[in-house]
Formats: sequence, structure tokens, C-alpha cells
Amino acid sequence: MIVFAAFLTIALLIDFSGFNPLSFNLFKASPSDIRGGNTKIEKIFTSLDLKPEKVESDGSYRYEGGGLTFTVHFSEEMIQRHPVLKESPKRTKNRIEVYFVQLEDISYAEVRENLLNTGLYQFLEEKSRDYFKEIGKDQSINYSILQWNNQEILKKGIEYYEKALTLVDIQDNSAIRHIDTITVKPGKESQIKQLVREMDEVGLLTQTTEKNDAVSQ
Repeated sequence: MIVFAAFLTIALLIDFSGFNPLSFNLFKASPSDIRGGNTKIEKIFTSLDLKPEKVESDGSYRYEGGGLTFTVHFSEEMIQRHPVLKESPKRTKNRIEVYFVQLEDISYAEVRENLLNTGLYQFLEEKSRDYFKEIGKDQSINYSILQWNNQEILKKGIEYYEKALTLVDIQDNSAIRHIDTITVKPGKESQIKQLVREMDEVGLLTQTTEKNDAVSQ
């Protein structure tokens, strides 16, 4: 009997030696969390007039404790109609992959970071700073140029972002994990400047009141 018990104990240890009850739940989101994430992402895209056909995720974390990828499916008509979707660096055919470190991070700001080309977004920020200098804005003030972090502003911003796509060339640097290189197409410099002026006129450029040597309360 003692020998049998010892044999059974060894067998159980072998069978479950790779099982860690703590890590079992860390690498997979719960079905309810996945459904909640799918619903929230779908609502954000829909509110931007970019209604997806469906949103899905297998719920597998990229690393222990966080990092979920969702796949946002669009109709071919929607992709072709909206340059922001067609030219998204995260697009494969009619799907766009969006990644969130935590489910709590799903927001307009995070969707923007997943949807838009980071290089072009930063390029527009640089051109906006140049514009502020040209019109004599107070350079002792820190500027938060493009804060497209809510439904109204992001929806409006996408309109101008799509115009910018027609005025620049984008060099894909994704293979070396660098931000894409953006250059203005020949003869389009004045149109880029006009675009930035229009962005300012409709409230897409913001200026903080935080001084370089002080922190706003």
C-alpha cells in the first residue's frame, strides 16, 4: 500500500509539474473582459463614423499580466472609402490590429495611437510648432499641440489627417521598428502650411498654460 501511494504521488507530480494555477489565469483574459473590450472598441470606432463589421480577440496576453490584441474587421467598401483605414500601418487586408497594454486603457487616445501613423502624427505636431513660431506665439509656454483624445476632436482630426495623407510620402520603417519617415511631396509645402492653419482655426491645435519652470496645478 505504501509503495502504491508513493507511485501515485510521483505520477501526479509528473502530470501536473507544468501546471501553475497562478499563471493559468494571467495569460488569458476572461470571456466577460473580452466581450467588454470588443464592445468598447466597436463603440469608439462607430462614433468616429468608422463602423466595423465586428471586433474580436482570442484574449491571449502578449506577456504576463497584460497586453491584449484585438482585431477590428471592416467591409471592403469602408476600407476604400476612408483613407485613415486604408493607410493605417496596422491594416492587413480588411482588418486592423489594435493593441492595449491593459483593458482599462481602451480610450479615444489609445485608439488614435493604434489607428494613425505615428510618424505622420508627429510630423503634423512639428509643423504645428513651426506654425506657432511663425505667428509669434509665446515660446516660454509649453505646447501640447495635437491632443486628439476625445470623440469630437479625434473625429474632426481624422478629416485633416486624411488630407495630410495626400500631401506627404511615407517611408515604411516598420521592419527596423522605427517611426516612419515623412516627407512633403514636391510642390505641396504651401498646402501643408495651409492645412496646419486650418487645423488651428477649427481648434485642433492646443496650447497649454504650463510654463517651462513651473507645474500647473
